[in-house]
Amino acid sequence: MRTTATNNFVAPAPGRPAGSSLNRRCNNWLLMAAWGFILPAAISCSAFVSPTPGLHPIADISARGWIDDGSADSLERAIDRSIGYYQGLPRATRLRYGDLAYSPSEMIASLELFGAMARQPQSLGQNLARHFHVFESVPPSGGGLVTGYYEPVLAGSHNPGPELSEPVLTRPKDLVEVHLSRFGGELPARRLVGRLKGGELLPYYNRREIQQGGARLEGSETLAYVSEVDLFFLQIQGSGRIRFPGGRELRVSYDGTNGHPYRSLGAELVRRGAISDDEVSMQSIRAYLHANPRLTRELLFTNPSYIFFKPVEEGPLGNIQVPLTPGRSLALDHRLFPKGGLAYLEADIPVAGESGQTRTLRRFFLVQDTGGAINGHGRADIFWGIGREAEWIAGHLKHPGRLFLLVAKKEALQTTISRGG
Repeated sequence: MRTTATNNFVAPAPGRPAGSSLNRRCNNWLLMAAWGFILPAAISCSAFVSPTPGLHPIADISARGWIDDGSADSLERAIDRSIGYYQGLPRATRLRYGDLAYSPSEMIASLELFGAMARQPQSLGQNLARHFHVFESVPPSGGGLVTGYYEPVLAGSHNPGPELSEPVLTRPKDLVEVHLSRFGGELPARRLVGRLKGGELLPYYNRREIQQGGARLEGSETLAYVSEVDLFFLQIQGSGRIRFPGGRELRVSYDGTNGHPYRSLGAELVRRGAISDDEVSMQSIRAYLHANPRLTRELLFTNPSYIFFKPVEEGPLGNIQVPLTPGRSLALDHRLFPKGGLAYLEADIPVAGESGQTRTLRRFFLVQDTGGAINGHGRADIFWGIGREAEWIAGHLKHPGRLFLLVAKKEALQTTISRGG
């Protein structure tokens, strides 16, 4: 979650002018402002070159090289899980890349074709140029942002105690979701979360109301008790394992939100002058909370968003309900990108255990998750798995990057579709 001093800017896209140093500085300001680490009264970038946000076809497909630094087994496993997702979709479903629409069977054929091509890396660039559309996801600032998440292991108890005091709650039965678009095409494609009271839909309880005991959550059950800080970070990650005395573990996964907006605790600490914006990481936030226990609860309440969980046997699960593959599953804005599809990332990422050190990542991913803070083009969140290395990389990754989406051309699919639809 920290941008290193040597990697503040994103390289210009093909055909996009790099611009002046002021242009690059503006790009960096927008990157930090998007995360709330700086809150200037006004940032005017109208005088600088600014690309049109959205999905842009790229012309230099074969010239890019398309290096993949991940394992072949993990790529194949992630592809198979996306194919399983598409196999369960209704045939009438359409997944869109701009003006292009694909059926589930076409998405399956696209992934199968890519999988075959990936087994011949020496000719991958040429085959992609011949058979695939490639788009770059460009944000308004021109520079993308890559972060990471992982599966934490938390100490838990079946009963509350001084240290393990906060319940991990299941989704309440009185939580109501309303999709506005179902009430007319003229309404925005928004989802409201609330509760019914006297025939009126009201906002659902916020974090403070839930944790201070003033809220009545109908039908919600307690899965375990954990520390309030661990609960907060579990909710940010969206899944995790709770380890009880004796070693038994319970795996839990996201099962809904109270609908309130996510507010960055890192941004709040920067605003208060407690941490500088270049020091913000999951580890530095935890250290501050540990050193200031009297402030902890009030600080946590600055984020009104609250996540509910369900027990799962296999996981962690992404938003397409397939197990995530470490280093291959990617969370993107579900409103903008087809679920389950193929993506490619170029970014510098932290070296585990080495403060300030980065290495280059060039890798194919599958879009298998989303997140409350994952909004807009160029915004990507990598799932790193479980363990100390995954925690380190996820906690320190907040770097510029370039995001590409890939899907097979229709004519390339005519001879490869092997499943009906």
